[in-house]
Amino acid sequence: MRHINFKNIGKHNHSRRLAKTKFVLFLLIFLVLTLTLVVKASFVVSQDRVLEVFPTPKTAQKSSTYAVTVNGKPVFVHKYNSINYVHFAFAGIAELEVSYKDRIKSYTLSPKSINIPSRKNGKIISFSLNVPRKLILHKVNELDEQLYILADPLEDNSPKLSDDNVTNLLKYGVDSTGTNDVTDKIQQAINEVSARKGVLYIPPGVYKTKQLNLKSNMTLYLAEGSVLEATKEINPSYGQGVLQLENVSNVKIMGRGVLKGNGSYWRPRGGWYSLIKMLNTNNVLLQDIIILDSLINNVWIQYSENIIVYNVKILTDPKPTWFNADGFDFWSSRNITVDNVLYKSTDDATSQGGDKKGIIQNNENINVRNSVFYSDSSGSSGFTIGASTNQDFVRNINFENVDLVYTNSIANFWAVTRATYDNIYFKNIRVEDILRQPTSPDDSAALFHFQIKLVSPQWEPTSSPNNLGRITNVYLQNLMVDNKGKKESIFQGYDSQRDISNITFDNFFLQGKLVTTPKDGFFNLMPSYKDSKPYVKLNFTKSNPTTVNITANKMYVSKIGDIGEFLVTRTGDKNKALKINYSIKGTAVSGSDYKKISNSVTIPAGAASTKISIQPIQNHKNKGLKTVFISLDNLPNSTQYMLGPNFHAVVNIGQL
Repeated sequence: MRHINFKNIGKHNHSRRLAKTKFVLFLLIFLVLTLTLVVKASFVVSQDRVLEVFPTPKTAQKSSTYAVTVNGKPVFVHKYNSINYVHFAFAGIAELEVSYKDRIKSYTLSPKSINIPSRKNGKIISFSLNVPRKLILHKVNELDEQLYILADPLEDNSPKLSDDNVTNLLKYGVDSTGTNDVTDKIQQAINEVSARKGVLYIPPGVYKTKQLNLKSNMTLYLAEGSVLEATKEINPSYGQGVLQLENVSNVKIMGRGVLKGNGSYWRPRGGWYSLIKMLNTNNVLLQDIIILDSLINNVWIQYSENIIVYNVKILTDPKPTWFNADGFDFWSSRNITVDNVLYKSTDDATSQGGDKKGIIQNNENINVRNSVFYSDSSGSSGFTIGASTNQDFVRNINFENVDLVYTNSIANFWAVTRATYDNIYFKNIRVEDILRQPTSPDDSAALFHFQIKLVSPQWEPTSSPNNLGRITNVYLQNLMVDNKGKKESIFQGYDSQRDISNITFDNFFLQGKLVTTPKDGFFNLMPSYKDSKPYVKLNFTKSNPTTVNITANKMYVSKIGDIGEFLVTRTGDKNKALKINYSIKGTAVSGSDYKKISNSVTIPAGAASTKISIQPIQNHKNKGLKTVFISLDNLPNSTQYMLGPNFHAVVNIGQL
């Protein structure tokens, strides 16, 4: 539009000037109305979209390897040691263009199980998303320069600074530039907010801190663009957590901000602390945040129960490489769900141990699902139990719908100290790559290591002939492994009482071939160290299991009368009806923005699918694009059905 300067219109003809002015105003109003109508009309045709780009912290380092645009808008790519990551939120469709520093000859976009169509053109890789994902772009020209793509949903139910129960940390006069230590002021805020059962809001900025002790009945909210960073001036903690939750209940840690451990700085200097440590806690929610640069364990959970971890992203890339940087450690804890997380580090993604010193002793009812793991060091595993399992049982453990993009092994079970491992499920576990470059011949990768033996005299009496465990009732269903590793898996029992029994591999495919014998699986069933007899019983079966997925069959609805639609599908036996529970999230409100729906759906007998309809409601508050975000729930410790790669989907409600 041509710019009109009203001051230059002649003053000698007032009426003419007024007429022109009115005409120009009319044109402007007409254009605004027309553009508004065009936007509304094009929403249906073009399937509108929302992109949320988060503020970039001043201390962030920019990648020189990758550049990313989403829907044509540049999004900051972070550089941290040897990895790169990009973080944004969206609704509708996100069209990504990833530019690499050189011409692209080859690349891998993981998890492969999602089957995202992509294309390359010169230095650019392009693809689109219509559902939130955690992706890894790697092996670009066969080089180890990973880009982690953290595509979040729009945040729902986030606290607002105007809410009565929300306290802005800046109220306490803290330095938000990362220059000065603000531990005391943050701790004061925590204490006061907890007393009011409120929310402590950490706005964008960098906050340097030592150990913070969270209290009961509070929410710590890290807003997008905020970084809670361990100080380098003095050891932030020792043997505890930067965020310490001890003897507390009803705590939430949420938001799209970052908890940064500065492990790369402190590990060579003798530091030893977790990023988050829970000790004797109950009813804790850890959601959405990025955990960056840990020193040892990222999240340590001890003598605790009723813990939910959702949509957390862990990025640890120690240089030089060190161990102990586990993702989630469960120690004598129970009733835990870890859902939709990304773990990138150099040790076990999940690890379990325990003792009999706390009120809670056994590990029970732990459910890890819908996640992506990448661990690139020898000794790492997706799922480790032992060797420090000094309780009676580790039981009712469920690992489901997990992509091991890169690992040293799938599972290490060391029943060398008392505990019996019982009723453990692996369902829809997919392994893309096994460690290629072990640091020594002994570190060569193997898929499994299930072993019951005496460790060494130094471990007595903890590991002794009368204090060994047992491994029984382990079910591995739909295990897909693309790379078998360089070393045989080891299965070794001790005697008839401390044995490995009832281990069932159902639909186990190794490098595309069905495994029906130990030899097919590259397994070594070792005789006992006690009497040289075998105490291992493995079963190999082939079945037609039920896997459920959800997609948005009609992902946009923009007017009364339109119906959005989810499609829930199943494979396997269809003779019986199948009820599937699901969770409802999103920025749209059930019963207000759309007609209320239940939290379950039933696929009828004889059918392979069913639909969930989303019918919008005319609402004067309907502004912009709102989302209905459904995630399928699993059935832990059951083979009735299992979740597939498409475990969640989104229907978008436009302005009505």
